[in-house]
Amino acid sequence: MKHLAIIMDGNRRWAESKMLPKVAWHKAWANNVKKITELCHKRGVKYLTLWALSTENLIKRDKEEVASIIKLINKIDYFLWDMLKNDLKFNVIWDISKLPRESQKILEDIMKKTENNSWMTLTVALIYWWQDEIIRATKKIIEAWVKPEEINEEKFKSFLDTKDLPAPDLIIRTWWDIRHSWFLLFDSAYSEYYYTEKKWPEFDGKELEEAIDTFNKAKRNFGK
Repeated sequence: MKHLAIIMDGNRRWAESKMLPKVAWHKAWANNVKKITELCHKRGVKYLTLWALSTENLIKRDKEEVASIIKLINKIDYFLWDMLKNDLKFNVIWDISKLPRESQKILEDIMKKTENNSWMTLTVALIYWWQDEIIRATKKIIEAWVKPEEINEEKFKSFLDTKDLPAPDLIIRTWWDIRHSWFLLFDSAYSEYYYTEKKWPEFDGKELEEAIDTFNKAKRNFGK
């Protein structure tokens, strides 16, 4: 498997099940990102893409929780530091304009410092929504004066946030909601899906192995 993508759902429900404040899941979320990234590398996964925050999350969640999420984003280099210094390439797909300038700069600096790393590419989808990505890509195409006859799948892909990522082989969604929620739709035509009742902070190495084993047993015809 080359590219694994994960929709990390169930974080607030995990906090509620532990009778913790809504913002308590943030540290558990970050710790599990680190753990699962390390486990994926050991399994030979070269690209790991994690959906952390949607555009709707930013708009619809209360100010306290959004402020806590922003603080977590601003400390992302802290909890990923040992991996970053060990050749992890950090990448973000997003609508950068919706984040505070301080957060933008922190993320831009990490991406710049790690752009030549090759241990693994960790991509975090922040303020991400595929419909928004399509609209932004279309605007870029218009601004670039691309002729209609020049537009094909490869050309369109070059304007997407995911232009440098291969198609995901497997997409995992935690906490049992059986839907794609517009995640990586352009690239996921032949992706396998794995759904689990585990909430993201509970998603562990055993569940990861089961997901990968399920993927390895799948017969992938790619439309043939």
